[in-house]
Amino acid sequence: KQTAFNYRQNNVSLKWNKYVSEKLNFELSSVHSLYKTRTQSSDSLNAFLLENYIKYQSVKFMVGISPGKNQIINAGINAVFYEIMPGELNKEVKSAVNPLLLDKEKAAELSAFLEEEWTLSPRVAIRLGVRGVEYRLFGPAQVREYSADFQPSNNTLLTVSTLNGTVNRFFNIEPRASVKIQLSENENLKIGYNRMGQFLQLISNNTTPLPTARWKLSDNNIKPQISNFISAGYFRELSNGIWEASAEMYFRHTKNVFDYVSGADLQLNPAIETQLVAGKARSYGLELMVTKRRGRNTGWLGYTYSRTFQKSYNGSFGNVWYPSFYDRPHALNFTLNTVSNEHNAVGLVFTVNSGRPFTSPTGTYVLNQQSFPLYSSRNNDRLPLYHRLDFSWTVTNPGMKVRRYQDNWVFAVYNLYGRKNVYSIYFKNADSGIRAYSLGVFSSPIVSLTYNFKF
Repeated sequence: KQTAFNYRQNNVSLKWNKYVSEKLNFELSSVHSLYKTRTQSSDSLNAFLLENYIKYQSVKFMVGISPGKNQIINAGINAVFYEIMPGELNKEVKSAVNPLLLDKEKAAELSAFLEEEWTLSPRVAIRLGVRGVEYRLFGPAQVREYSADFQPSNNTLLTVSTLNGTVNRFFNIEPRASVKIQLSENENLKIGYNRMGQFLQLISNNTTPLPTARWKLSDNNIKPQISNFISAGYFRELSNGIWEASAEMYFRHTKNVFDYVSGADLQLNPAIETQLVAGKARSYGLELMVTKRRGRNTGWLGYTYSRTFQKSYNGSFGNVWYPSFYDRPHALNFTLNTVSNEHNAVGLVFTVNSGRPFTSPTGTYVLNQQSFPLYSSRNNDRLPLYHRLDFSWTVTNPGMKVRRYQDNWVFAVYNLYGRKNVYSIYFKNADSGIRAYSLGVFSSPIVSLTYNFKF
């Protein structure tokens, strides 16, 4: 029987601005987002229905103050609420497949921020800011405690308890600073630093396409990711600002990232932390870009060289730094937008980058007259080169009538020439030994038609 996959996403955003004077203004904004997936098979005996969703709600209030000509202050508060239903299998469905319902996860973030920008001279401007955020995970929730310094597993599990109210609490201070130096009339140098915490994690192993990925909130076993980021960039305008050339470098160090145990079982696993290996990561890179800002034809061409490595806390995978899942050394991106007249615009986006790393066997061993793959190191191989071309045609105000609102139609084709990019490679036993299989996602052109309006 065929398996049907459906997803739905609802997004609503509201924003209110109040301009009091040149020195004072207010902004209030709210966002509501709901993403739901549904996987179903109507097999008469082994029918199944798997559903999950993630809900995101945010309210933000900000005040902008300009006490002087060369000073701008932004301050405010932000409240975010998360609700995740990781999976419900065969709820109210009659089938030979037993139902399984995972507990919902609920959490909230409350943050306050302050940012100030000074123009010290016509050539130097600095920006300093800080954000304090408190995160709370709410019950009812099962809390599992494991032996310290060991990989979480059934063998290292100590206690399991159910808690209500505030189950976990984290507080993080996130400073940021940047300086902009105008070297000449057409040249700028920018240097920046920021620290950031992330309490919502995307969990998806090598063989799981993104639409079916699982989301997880931070708890006592999956700590929030904390990253420190440093960047420096050189920017130069050409031909009276029509063109811009830039070069940027960065370095990032992140703690509490995670990888996956071999053969990780992520779907409908109530103890998902037993499938994750916590660690730290470091990344660095150089980005070169040329942008055309004005004219009938606009767009940009960019090349990035970047590396990302990670290492586990508990010594898994050889206790060495190895390429992470996101390590793609080379990336080339090209965007072209052509406006033929006030009603028609055509866009092309081409991207090509290195394939991401994956772990391939370096040999085999035989047990009970059956061959099994032998792995010696993590992410020791790489997928084939990835490339894709996207096309879009935007028709603005097709009726060519004077209206109180703006509208347009967008006709788009994703993966225009149908490149069969490899998403993952996995291995299975065969009569002749271990065989490799590739999995592709969106390997054919995808056509869409979208209507937008603004009033």
